[in-house]
Amino acid sequence: MFLFGVTGGIGSGKTVVCDYLRKRNLPVLNSDSIARDLINNHPQIQKKLIESFGQDIYSESNKINTEKMSRLVFGDKNARENIDRIVHPFVFEYIKNESSKLQGGTPFLGVEAALIYESKMEKILNAVIVVDAPFEKRIEWLQKRNDFSREEIVKRIESQMPVEDKVQLADYVIYNDSDLDALKNKVEILSNWLFEKSAK
Repeated sequence: MFLFGVTGGIGSGKTVVCDYLRKRNLPVLNSDSIARDLINNHPQIQKKLIESFGQDIYSESNKINTEKMSRLVFGDKNARENIDRIVHPFVFEYIKNESSKLQGGTPFLGVEAALIYESKMEKILNAVIVVDAPFEKRIEWLQKRNDFSREEIVKRIESQMPVEDKVQLADYVIYNDSDLDALKNKVEILSNWLFEKSAK
């Protein structure tokens, strides 16, 4: 099983890249969805988060308090690192289990994750693809998508590892610096690269 990750800074277009890969029948998990599901349903995670941040980290319906979680993740470096230490090992375990289930059915499995290098996920991956985009384009796209202020977007971008560092560490880089048709063509080239790598 060839396990690869797709990452990049917020607003870079990594989700669009992963959607194109899925349309080409390349399976790609979404680590944010996995983490959200685990945070809402895994008793050990819930217990540790409540011990660290108080009962109000969850709502009365026992679902994560997204407003408080966002404040912690994007506004408090120590809190973010603590959350990562609690959640990431369970996410890694889930990914390993999924790759074991697919063994023999597909030559590879992808994982879309914003924090591959920050969480040390690259240690369980065979390759990491980084999606990069011009800074101002990222801000423009995020303002259209999320209706965030420029200040909030810059704050979120700066809370992550600099994308330049990710590019230096990457096995493969896609520069999302044009339109969707150009990006789709780049994903086609990437998928051919993945087939070649998984066949070795």
